[in-house]
Parts: sequence; C-alpha cells; structure tokens
Amino acid sequence: MYDMKKSIKGGRSKRTAPNLVGVDFSTTATKVVRLKKNKTELVLMGIDLLPAIDFGAVARRFELPRNMSTHYGCLAYTGTSSMVRMVNTSLSDGQEELPDSKLRELLNIGDDYRVSATLAKRGRGRQDSSFLAAAIPEDDLNFLLSMFPSGPPAPASVEVSGLSFVPAFLNARRDECQDEAVCLIEAGESVSHFVFLNKGVVALVGKFGFGGSMLRAKVVEDLGVDDELAGTILTDQSINISTTMNDVMTPFLKQLSISKDFIERHQGCRISKVYVSGGLSLLPHWPTAVGQMLHAKVLPWSPFENIQYDHPDIVPEDLAAQATRFAAAMGAAIGGFEES
Repeated sequence: MYDMKKSIKGGRSKRTAPNLVGVDFSTTATKVVRLKKNKTELVLMGIDLLPAIDFGAVARRFELPRNMSTHYGCLAYTGTSSMVRMVNTSLSDGQEELPDSKLRELLNIGDDYRVSATLAKRGRGRQDSSFLAAAIPEDDLNFLLSMFPSGPPAPASVEVSGLSFVPAFLNARRDECQDEAVCLIEAGESVSHFVFLNKGVVALVGKFGFGGSMLRAKVVEDLGVDDELAGTILTDQSINISTTMNDVMTPFLKQLSISKDFIERHQGCRISKVYVSGGLSLLPHWPTAVGQMLHAKVLPWSPFENIQYDHPDIVPEDLAAQATRFAAAMGAAIGGFEES
C-alpha cells in the first residue's frame, strides 16, 4: 500500500476539501464513486462505471467525467503481483511501526516493491505483534501515479482492492459484527481476497489467483461453448453446473476453510457468518458453494448501506444491481476520510 495520506493532512482540511473520489482499477472495469462527508454522514455525490485500464499498455492521463472530479482521489487496484499478508514480529517499547527494510524481509521481497504496514495487535510480554502488511510493485505504482500527472484529482493514496473494501464493509455492517468473528470474501474476475475480522480487528488476510475468468474457462471446456455463452450459463440458476463449478472452486474454498479453522483455534472464536462481495458474488451458485464448504451462513452486503444519497436517483438501475462491485472504490474513499 503506497500511502500519501499524510500529505493530505498537511495540505487540506475537511472544511476546504469535503469531497473525495474513490477509483477502483479492476480487471473488467474502472469503478468510481464520489463521496462527501457532512460531519458524521457520508453522502454519495456520484457513481460511474468506466472501461478497464490496460496495465500492459503505456500509461495515459486518466480523465474523470466532469461531475466526478474532486481535488483528491483515493485509488485502489486489483494488482495480480501485489501482496497482502499478516506478519508477526517483536516490537520494542513504544515502537508502533516497522522500517521498510524489515517489512521487505518479512514479506521476502526486494526493493522493487513499495511496502506499508499497520499494527493490528500488539503482543504482550514476549509475544510477537501482528501487522497488516501490503506491498505493491514499483512499476504498478508508477503506472497509477503517471495517470494523474497534474491537476485534480491528485492521488491521495494507492492501495490493494482486497484491503480497500474493508472500510466500506465496516461502514455498512460494523454494528452487527462488532462482537463476533466473521469472514469477508471479495471475489472478482481474476483475483479473490479474504479477510477475517475478530471483533472488528483484522486477524488474517489472504489472496488467491481465483476468479470469474477461471469459472468461465471451465464451463467453456466442459460444455464446449464460447466465453460469452459460458458467462450467461453461470448466471442462470436453472442450469445445474455444480460439478463444473466445484472442480474450480474447491481448491480455493479448501484453503479458506483451513484458514477459518486456524482462526477459530488460535483466537478461541467461532466464525458462523461469511460476507461476500465483488463481481463473483453476483453469481447465483457462488454463495451456496461457499456456505456448504465453510459451514457458515453466507450474507450479501452493499457498500451503499449507511450512505446518504445526494438525490434519490443518483444510482442508475443497472448499477444498483451491481452495487457489490463498487465495494473497493467506496472503501478507498471512506478510508481517505478516516485518515484526514
């Protein structure tokens, strides 16, 4: 996670810059939300779904629609080469942060990554402390920043989508899980992330190279159809493709089940709820498969919960049906307000 939030603190105030735009550069599209904060209320000022950005091409200036432009933007991206992990290490008295060199050592990466970490739980006595760590390749970071060379919006932060959605979830559902341990799954086109929260504190995170593209490819292979028809079949509840889906999903869900068992044993808790978001959560077969493998209740949620609307029709009907896809963009903007 590359963070320029400190520069925001020194360069503006909530009074002079009450708006932030959250931009999520995902594999299939670029999701954009514009938020305003009125004291304790978050107000949605705009929403848009733009074409995806090709990270393999030459970076070009990113132009937001006029009604979505603000002074500062909080960026998130899928990042197939990015990393998110919990790391454990000892801390000296009064120490709250880790030097970048130590983080790179713990993550086993070199100087070609930008790193950041947040203290999640301080160890007692001789126990190690836990940090939520993230790393972004310098090439990806430079690509993202070069799309905003000057003028609004100035990038305020860059983070991995698999972590940026967490503030959106907490804004939506914090009250109902503040005394529980829950699992969050953000599953998209090419990458899926999971986050375990125990009483609102991150306990474990992980990332898998699994997503909707793998499911479509398996349907194409098993049924002999093209990619477009495979996508249609995946959204049709009347067609039984459980065997095909299980072949692809089982390795991911087994690893997730192992992580769930680990958290329950080591933190003395029980995880009975799983909250799903991301494009994959729109598939009718996905929640059922997750619930059966993890033996838990699977619940959808919307990043627009507990968000006020600037006007009643601000979210078009077609985007309202895809609300879950905007979790990372919404979370990036909410996180920006929390750090300001």
